[in-house]
Amino acid sequence: MKRMFLHLTKWIPVLTLPVMLLYACGDAKKTSTKNLAHSAAKADSAAQTITVPDLPTEQYVAEIIRKCAAVSQQLATLSPAAAAELYRSLAQYMDTAVTGISQNESKWLDTYINYYSETASKYLPPPDVEARIKLLATAGIEPWYIGEGYTELRIVPDFYTKLFGHTLPRDYQQYLQLRADEDTVLYSADAGLMIPFHDIGLRVRNWEKFLQDHPKSIFTANAREQYTYYLTDYLFGQDNTPAFDNHSDLSTLLPENKAEYTAYADLHSGTHSGAVVKLFLDTLDKVSSMDQFRDIIRDAISNINEMRVTVLPKQPEFHEAAIETQTKTTYDKLPGEVAIAEGTNEKIDRTLDTILYFRQQNNTYCMAVYKNQGSKGSAPVSGWVDVWVFKKVNDHWQLADKMLEAGGGGMYGNSGYFDKLLAFGPDATGIIINGGITHMGTSASWDDVLTFSNDKLSKAFHIVTYDAYEGPTGRSSCNSVKWYMEPGSSGEAFDLVIVPGSCMAQNTPLERIVVSARDGKYAVPAKFQETGI
Repeated sequence: MKRMFLHLTKWIPVLTLPVMLLYACGDAKKTSTKNLAHSAAKADSAAQTITVPDLPTEQYVAEIIRKCAAVSQQLATLSPAAAAELYRSLAQYMDTAVTGISQNESKWLDTYINYYSETASKYLPPPDVEARIKLLATAGIEPWYIGEGYTELRIVPDFYTKLFGHTLPRDYQQYLQLRADEDTVLYSADAGLMIPFHDIGLRVRNWEKFLQDHPKSIFTANAREQYTYYLTDYLFGQDNTPAFDNHSDLSTLLPENKAEYTAYADLHSGTHSGAVVKLFLDTLDKVSSMDQFRDIIRDAISNINEMRVTVLPKQPEFHEAAIETQTKTTYDKLPGEVAIAEGTNEKIDRTLDTILYFRQQNNTYCMAVYKNQGSKGSAPVSGWVDVWVFKKVNDHWQLADKMLEAGGGGMYGNSGYFDKLLAFGPDATGIIINGGITHMGTSASWDDVLTFSNDKLSKAFHIVTYDAYEGPTGRSSCNSVKWYMEPGSSGEAFDLVIVPGSCMAQNTPLERIVVSARDGKYAVPAKFQETGI
């Protein structure tokens, strides 16, 4: 893994604060100067390093108001695509600004819960805090109690829908309206659901419809997460509002939940979610373990999001001992230690961590994943993951291919781990390995992805999925990357879709990049392969 330093940049806008505070977002007058509108759109939408400038709250607020005024002036002259670019630029800045303001206002946010009056049924903050709240309101930001004594700052739910109206592309409008509608009420607090199960079911259907309507939206990855999150909560509840009276007893599904699920499965029988809910009900009496039941349902939920490879039941004739026998010759020839620094060696602990059986091209395979890590977990030695694939031929198992040091890793002996199998095409299986590190304020995670095709393993791509830095005053940078596979135009290897975004306060997707396969490999742009370490 290449190492590099974080380059934190600060940008301080030049503002005339008294003038800017006269305007609230969305209320500025429109301009008829077309050239000015397009020039401002291009400047504000330029890609910038996602960092938190060290600014006072007043300056953040003034800059938000300036940006809102600029947006309002430009929308009448912009195409939906240009308006979308303008939205992404503003959303990125808002995500960053809310983080910076939250750090500035942390003192009164920490005690905000104490200002709630049971008698008045509302918050009654002291005058100095009330003044801060009113200042933030001019920029569309409000305090929001999230439970367990915690209050956070958030952008008001209708901030973007009011400002952009119907100027955005349809998928943007639908996504932002769904989020605005949902965020008007507190969904979850204190490990419990705050809305009825029936209402969660409505959210499930809304996000499923979004995915059907806009399968190639910049918001597809976010919508998939919303769908998965809501459908999981809908069927299982949360710790303090469970769907089962006993967390480990499948026979204790609450009667009201069973009635709710039965009605949903009947009403939405032709949908993916309806099929999952029916599977939930049909499987209750067929398995004895809650863990096994959860795995079955969660795999079914994920099938709308990812093209999963069908995992086969355990093959009793090819088990752990047989795998260890086939791998022993190779491992006996490898060094049992790894150098860490100045001639100091550390023993490597190797464990068979994962065994999965799957089918590809009408053949049965077994994947075995070994973890390798330093026995003492010293710095800076990194661990790694080995991947082996065996093939069943005429009732016998033989090695198809292996890849030592296939991926994963991290400092202090962290080996990383196998995550999942995905379909990469009609005759190709993707093997996803996660790695990660937290060191000196920097947190990063990445995926090392292999392709198994024609009985051969190859490295498909490496991609950093999260890279953030948190200093003494709080988070100062955060970049996230979501990726998934979708059928390509050729009908052979699937395309890789990369969606980078800001993750300061919430995940804000910034672009959608499609990378097609070439000889089983994907040319991931270099900027998604480096961490700040």
